[in-house]
Amino acid sequence: MRALGVIFIVLGLANASALLGNKGRHHSSRGDEEIYMTTAQIIVNRGYPVELHYIETSDGYLLEAQRIPYGKNSGPAPNKPVVFLQHGLLSSSADWIIGHTESALGYLLADAGYDVWLGAVRGNTYGRNHTTLSPDNDSSFWDFSFDQIGQYDVPANLRYILAYTNQATLSYVGHSQGTLTFYIAMETNPDLNEKVNMMFALAPITTVAHMRSPLRLIAPYADNLEVIANLLGIDEFLPSSDFFDLMGQEECQVNSTSIIVCESILFLICGPDVSELDPALISLIVSHTPAGTSVQNLLHYAQEYNYAYYAHYDFGTLGNINNYGQETPPLYNAGKVTAPMITFWGDNDWLADPVDVAWAESQFPNLRESVHIAHFNHLDFLWAIHVKELVNDVILANMPIKPTQP
Repeated sequence: MRALGVIFIVLGLANASALLGNKGRHHSSRGDEEIYMTTAQIIVNRGYPVELHYIETSDGYLLEAQRIPYGKNSGPAPNKPVVFLQHGLLSSSADWIIGHTESALGYLLADAGYDVWLGAVRGNTYGRNHTTLSPDNDSSFWDFSFDQIGQYDVPANLRYILAYTNQATLSYVGHSQGTLTFYIAMETNPDLNEKVNMMFALAPITTVAHMRSPLRLIAPYADNLEVIANLLGIDEFLPSSDFFDLMGQEECQVNSTSIIVCESILFLICGPDVSELDPALISLIVSHTPAGTSVQNLLHYAQEYNYAYYAHYDFGTLGNINNYGQETPPLYNAGKVTAPMITFWGDNDWLADPVDVAWAESQFPNLRESVHIAHFNHLDFLWAIHVKELVNDVILANMPIKPTQP
């Protein structure tokens, strides 16, 4: 019965969009207006310019990237050094700009004179389009995991941005899944290693064998979940919806009596760190995250935990033979990631466990520095009270290409 309970809770979350409605439908007019804004609208609301770019992957997915071409303290100029920011699992580009304006990385980089690009991936809020497939009507739209995000989405973003800006290289900042998909991109598209002048890995992920988050409790039921999800036609997991907007609006405000519940949920999933959580940001975090992914992507993480490896998706023996020409999924080789890298990690991170981070760091041939912030959890690298001093200022100081004018 415990197994069935876990399975149906997860499947209920996966199907939440059908029950609760998608973002963009009816919602309250009260409360923080940025709860209901898109990433681009929030950027404009903070007083920064924004451009929207639609990037097509080689397998037909259409991704919306947002560009902040200059900042308040740095006007328009040609040939600004380019920085690409890639969000994590169940997140979106909003991660980089919903923090306080004076400390959020997207704004800091723009004000320092960088050309800032915010990436999207297939299946999230800004990646629900395809040249031939519909996310609502075609199950095959959701036939992907971080394998495809790394092999196709990240390279498509990087190649488009380099071509559009006419720059030879760029800097890359990834958080969580945004690090994992970078590693896959560099291995499957090896020419890109020379086009990344520095990679900053926040809460880096390869294997999750030592994950401490309660999400690991789902892992033993991965095979059952896959079978039931297929039978029920459930392909999408935790899309952005009015339910999460309402949570941010009504339950997670600073003056709400239930804000402690919102805090506890974040700590339970990502690790504790009461001293760094800013209650003023919780409503925005909850309303913009989760932003959706495929059930298959979630199951891939479960496989990584179950088998303690860093490998392609496991389709089962016959599926693996059809897809890979062998009975087991091939392992990834982190040693092929030759781009220069700086990692940032914390002891309280229940998703990117320090043991797993240490293993990954031992594989990278061009690791320049490992930044240990002992008390940080998984989300602190985005929104901690001291994220500017401990993370973002370090990133700025280590950018290999400095703007000619701020």
